[in-house]
Amino acid sequence: MKTTRLDISLVGYEVGLSGAVPDRHDWTEPAMDRGILEFVALITSLVVKYGGRIIHGAHPTFTPVILGHARQHSVGRNSKPVTLVMSELWSKGYSTDELNLLSETAEIVVTPQVGPGGPEETDTRNRSLRRMRYTLIQQMNVMVAVGGKLHAADGKVPGVVEEMDLARQRGLPCFLVGGLGGMAADYAKGLDASAALKNDLSREQNDQLFDTDDVATTVSVIFDKLAFGQSLLRRKLTDLSLSEEAVDVGEIDEIDDDLKEPPLELS
Repeated sequence: MKTTRLDISLVGYEVGLSGAVPDRHDWTEPAMDRGILEFVALITSLVVKYGGRIIHGAHPTFTPVILGHARQHSVGRNSKPVTLVMSELWSKGYSTDELNLLSETAEIVVTPQVGPGGPEETDTRNRSLRRMRYTLIQQMNVMVAVGGKLHAADGKVPGVVEEMDLARQRGLPCFLVGGLGGMAADYAKGLDASAALKNDLSREQNDQLFDTDDVATTVSVIFDKLAFGQSLLRRKLTDLSLSEEAVDVGEIDEIDDDLKEPPLELS
């Protein structure tokens, strides 16, 4: 089959993908996972094919799809097409062989565990993931959120909420795909997209991302803006900083606060 390559470039884009497949009891329609994962596969393929990179927090429902499709479209590249950022809380459970396999396609960034115990300790989980997300957001210059677990009654901080809040604090252009459900749909409710997301889309285009469950439409809206909206790359972004005290408090600072922190070294 013949494929067409457009005369465009996404070189310089570090596109963050935030989200996960929601827990099945939170699905609002059968096979809800199919649309979300189809979106992840298609946006990953296009970003990597045209020279951009994908940044992700190593969620197990997205990571295999991201790596598989990135691998297909990264032949001949000088740099790895993906960065995976994960907390030591989970990375210590990987074998050396497993980490080596991931690192064939992705740069791996590991952030420190914060607190005692394992992932079953809710407070340690929340604080460790918060620590990880500060470094995660530092790696991006664009954020795309889709799906996401709700964590309505388990005390766990929803990743899409925390990552979107940090992305907005950093001043990233954000694309919120609410029409495919999950926490992204909840986050979109009542949001003034033009002011909050700073993605240079029209109100109608953002409403389309909020409402439609058509994967091809959502990907087209985002891809066209990345391809023909190079001004997004010239944004002045705020550095995020994190102190141990901030992690212990466990609250995201106000979105307009000015924070600073260098990213961790790759491991």
